[in-house]
Amino acid sequence: MTNSVIPLPKSPAVAAVPATPDSPATSEVPALPVQPLQPLAPIIAVATTAPPATHWQPPILGSLAVIFGVASLFTGTLVLAPLGLAMALAAGIFRQISWAVIGGAAATVALATSKYFWALLGLAWLINRVGWLWH
Repeated sequence: MTNSVIPLPKSPAVAAVPATPDSPATSEVPALPVQPLQPLAPIIAVATTAPPATHWQPPILGSLAVIFGVASLFTGTLVLAPLGLAMALAAGIFRQISWAVIGGAAATVALATSKYFWALLGLAWLINRVGWLWH
């Protein structure tokens, strides 16, 4: 296929005004002064520069909460789960909410499934109950 130009029909407004020999068919537009081209470097520099650097603080408390919480699922539940819960609380205070939720949930699940935790809880209840009997 070849590219060919299709002539468009003239609009009625242009066709209605006949060109007279006294007036030229095209009116001359006064030339505007040519403006020098502005360099694009400042625009590109502004568009590609990073926002002002703020001090990035890694979520240390939140990651510790997740580490302790997940580790307590597998071993050392009585030591690691309370540490995970404490770190989750601290991470929540420092607005590391997603990390705190994951770490706290893992630590809570670890405590809920630990037979040693429930044994200690039952022992504490028993000691409290027997203490009422002795007094």
